[in-house]
Amino acid sequence: MVTNNLNDKIQNALDVGLKYAKKAGADHCEAFGINERSFNLELEKDKPKHNMGIQHGLSFRVITNKAVGFAYTSSFEEKDIEMTVKMAIQCAKTKKKDPDLQPFPEFKENTSKLAMDKELYSVDTNSISELFEKMLPDELPKNTYFLQAMGMVGMGDSFLKTTQGIDLVESDAGYGLGIGFLSTHGFPNYDFHFAGSRSLGGVDPKEVTKIALEKTLSSAKPQTMSLSGDYPVIITPEGSYGLFGGLFTVLTNLLKGDKASRGETVYADKIGEQIAPDTFTLIDDPLHPDMITSTLYDGEGVPTEKTKLIENGILKTYYLDSYYAGKLNMESNGKAQRGGFFGGNPAKVPPAIGDYATIIEPGNSSLDEMLSETKEGFMLKSFMGIHMSDFSSGRFAVTGSGWYVKDGEVKYPVQDISISGTIPELLLNIDMISKERSRGLNNEVPYVRVAELSVAAKKLDFKVRFGLKVLKTLVKLGIAKNPFI
Repeated sequence: MVTNNLNDKIQNALDVGLKYAKKAGADHCEAFGINERSFNLELEKDKPKHNMGIQHGLSFRVITNKAVGFAYTSSFEEKDIEMTVKMAIQCAKTKKKDPDLQPFPEFKENTSKLAMDKELYSVDTNSISELFEKMLPDELPKNTYFLQAMGMVGMGDSFLKTTQGIDLVESDAGYGLGIGFLSTHGFPNYDFHFAGSRSLGGVDPKEVTKIALEKTLSSAKPQTMSLSGDYPVIITPEGSYGLFGGLFTVLTNLLKGDKASRGETVYADKIGEQIAPDTFTLIDDPLHPDMITSTLYDGEGVPTEKTKLIENGILKTYYLDSYYAGKLNMESNGKAQRGGFFGGNPAKVPPAIGDYATIIEPGNSSLDEMLSETKEGFMLKSFMGIHMSDFSSGRFAVTGSGWYVKDGEVKYPVQDISISGTIPELLLNIDMISKERSRGLNNEVPYVRVAELSVAAKKLDFKVRFGLKVLKTLVKLGIAKNPFI
């Protein structure tokens, strides 16, 4: 359990900083502190790794002379705290006056409730190790190999005090388990499954392994193909908002209030307009009881809320913090984050706009119906190159993997399928949304079918295919070692 002694030091340090900020002439000050503990386990092939860590820190944002400054420290010494505040003030003084800058938000209680598992908050390493061990399978199907497993648990306290009357202490905990396998049946194929929870019994280790194996085997022996044209594409939940990014993360970026205020998104000045079919509703819900990213207050101490960004296809609002809400003459909907998802020490950076828990409401179709309506097309589950998309226009060109669909049936796995287009066009081309949804660490989304997307693919070069067959033969004869395992 996180020690109360350190928590007391943080509380005292924040008070020292606020007091000094006032003395040093700051108009307003925001003091943030973090005290987190984590335990991580990893097994890659036959090499185990583990580490325990405690991270803490203090940061101060100040407003002076209509400008904002920020500074960070890990020291609890009074002279260091005062120096940090002084640095934040000096930082503000080097900036131009910002006529849109307003005082930090005032305190407003969040009347919603969000439970915390006290057992998980005080969990010992043995409990997590036992869950981790239960994931590891005793035997595997032919041509399937274990690659990697990981377990992580984090718990801690965050503190926020401001000269505007905010005085918050939030305690939270979450954990996750993940495992990955390699199939060497045909072209080598790797897949992974990771699940997390805010309660200690929320993840079944054996179910994580089962899903990871199913995903790996369903994609085994993938093929490449030569084609170019417009085809219907079914995007799986993982393809929309995967653990390491999905295609719709481009949409999230296009809907951020900072981009809208600067005109750096195609959706600037589009509030109230139809930007998607009336079957499409996009929600950010930081109050979701089962997401590890859920929270009652955002990084500025603003109460979080369930926000409908797109409702029945109509753009209703943006992801907003207090500053950009003010610039857009709107109200903050509590989307300020410190560090973001898997963002390191949240005290080291000032708050920035982000999403907490993405929900796409289910539609009226089943996945079987979506497939039966697809004469020829693809169902894609993962994409590479999303980070290179244009986050102003929404233009993307990514390479995906998944399955080839013909006459309403899934024929075989495919890889190296490139799709391109823009998110605005993609949204308007959605013609079916499934009833089935899948839950990820910070999302809950259905299958989405796009009636038409530009698709291009090129079959693997003959030399590559022939080389793989030769290698497979040499491995079978014991002449060569499989380089993939």
